[in-house]
Amino acid sequence: MALLETDAPSDVPSTQPSNEPSAKPSLRPSSSPTVSTSPSLQPTTSLSPSAVPSVNPSISFVPTSSAQPSTDPSATPSSSPSSLPSASPTVSTSPTFNPTRRPTNRPTNKPTNKPTPKPVSLPSSFRLRLHWEKGDFWQDEPWERWFCMACAHCSNVFDENCDVVNYCQENMMLALTECRPNQWTNAARFSMLPGNNQFNLEGDQLKVANSNLCLSLVSARKLILETCNASKIEQRFTGFRSVGEGAMEIAPAKVSKKDGVVIERCLTQHHHPRPGERIYSEICKLARVADTNLWATY
Repeated sequence: MALLETDAPSDVPSTQPSNEPSAKPSLRPSSSPTVSTSPSLQPTTSLSPSAVPSVNPSISFVPTSSAQPSTDPSATPSSSPSSLPSASPTVSTSPTFNPTRRPTNRPTNKPTNKPTPKPVSLPSSFRLRLHWEKGDFWQDEPWERWFCMACAHCSNVFDENCDVVNYCQENMMLALTECRPNQWTNAARFSMLPGNNQFNLEGDQLKVANSNLCLSLVSARKLILETCNASKIEQRFTGFRSVGEGAMEIAPAKVSKKDGVVIERCLTQHHHPRPGERIYSEICKLARVADTNLWATY
């Protein structure tokens, strides 16, 4: 049978819908439908609030390394130091620095402010007797001896035998004379002039009673009688004690030095005593050996 011209397919789409729908779909499905017996997403089983973030924060606490230090502080502190220590700590059982042998600042020889000395209580006048005690063996004699200070004429400082007199004058020296109790004696009587702070000098003056003559140091050893002058350190002596406080080691207040070293001196005639021996300022350790370094009021 011959086809009609209208039955042939056309290259131009029609502008009108067809009167009858097509019996079959124009396209086949691309795949089989998805069949699932479980939900597509698992339900939330956590008991914590849903506001908790599902992932960790993006801020990292691991410190960053940089060749140059930052000039501003970081927003959050680092949990560990930015760099390891350069070396292990030093472990030692001894001090790092040895102590110095001497103190850095030497202590002063004397206090800045002199302490107030204890007042000395002595009779208004007294003799000064060379102290003797049991055990002293002067001139190989074990019994007690009595020697006191007296005014004397001595030719020079090295004269050991002076002429003792019963009066005192300026420039005279002092020497030993016998002064046993209840016997006449040429021994001089003295009084002590207490020192004061007027001249800021240490020590007291030893004055011949009923005169204006004081014992004075005129060289390292030599002692003479001079007009009393409280401003002279050469007329000051230390070591006086009150009655009942024991024997006295009387020493010049003026310090004696040799090659920068202080030499301790005290009043004595040095060796085992004899009448007429001159009193002078001797090195104390020599007088102590002979037990002639101490005096007592009498």
